[in-house]
Amino acid sequence: MSGGKQIKEQEQDSKLLTIENYKLIRDSPYVDELSKHTIRREGDKIWFSTKDGYTLFWLEINEDEPNGVKLRGLDGYGIRDREFRKYTANLIRKIAHTQ
Repeated sequence: MSGGKQIKEQEQDSKLLTIENYKLIRDSPYVDELSKHTIRREGDKIWFSTKDGYTLFWLEINEDEPNGVKLRGLDGYGIRDREFRKYTANLIRKIAHTQ
């Protein structure tokens, strides 16, 4: 895949991290069956964990972010944030398609 195409896909994935889509993930009755990760809702955060309980990343409402939602990976360096953003965008698309 070319660099330009990757950048465009990353931008599209980032645009899906909105408050509306945050609420879609939080409130969807389908999200648990569509997600390969265990999802835990706690306060203003949505945690994504492996099936054995290791937290990978979370989403939270954050007004300082361009679309109002921040994705935070727990690898410490943000290396996998692109992967988590892509996963979240695909999950949003699946939920929207299911409803």
